[in-house]
Amino acid sequence: MTNRRTNQIDRSTILDLGDYERKRSEIRPRAIAARSVRRVELGPNATVAFENRETVAYQIQEMLRTERLAKEEEVLHEIATYSDLLPTDNELSATMMFEFTSPDTRALHLAELVGFEDHLRLDFDGAGAAAAYFDRRQLDPERISAVQFVRFVLDDAQRNALASGARVTLVADHPKYQHAVTLSPETARALASDLQEG
Repeated sequence: MTNRRTNQIDRSTILDLGDYERKRSEIRPRAIAARSVRRVELGPNATVAFENRETVAYQIQEMLRTERLAKEEEVLHEIATYSDLLPTDNELSATMMFEFTSPDTRALHLAELVGFEDHLRLDFDGAGAAAAYFDRRQLDPERISAVQFVRFVLDDAQRNALASGARVTLVADHPKYQHAVTLSPETARALASDLQEG
């Protein structure tokens, strides 16, 4: 694994509650569009949402709004917590969510997916594969969490492949969940742009 960025979402970019409420109608459509282009459906029950500075800042703003957090220490805590989702300059980071409609079978499905952390990768045409690294704090020997934070460390060839428009495929090959999806050109371009943010 690579070192985490020492920087985080800048406090000056996070609006106070009143300012955010006034500007939310302008900010929200842009943030939703940024999230949408980075969202990848992997089979019927999993979604991988790649993160960047805009999506993370939006999550912070929405959390502050929902929880009505206004004290400076509360704001700083949310910034520190969510900034952990930021990728470094040689990786992609994402939030992965498993969704099963039936509460009666959800626990069974999540138990069947134990070991999934060894079965997710990005395949780059002509540049090999980047394995997913999962947050070890979310792993349990009995079942996996329905929400996972994952990172894909890219080498130079993979960065170049992404930047040049090579086909990129997200692959899950767990015995109980085997699905693959090719990233759309729009998603690939967005992720290549995120890497340029450094």
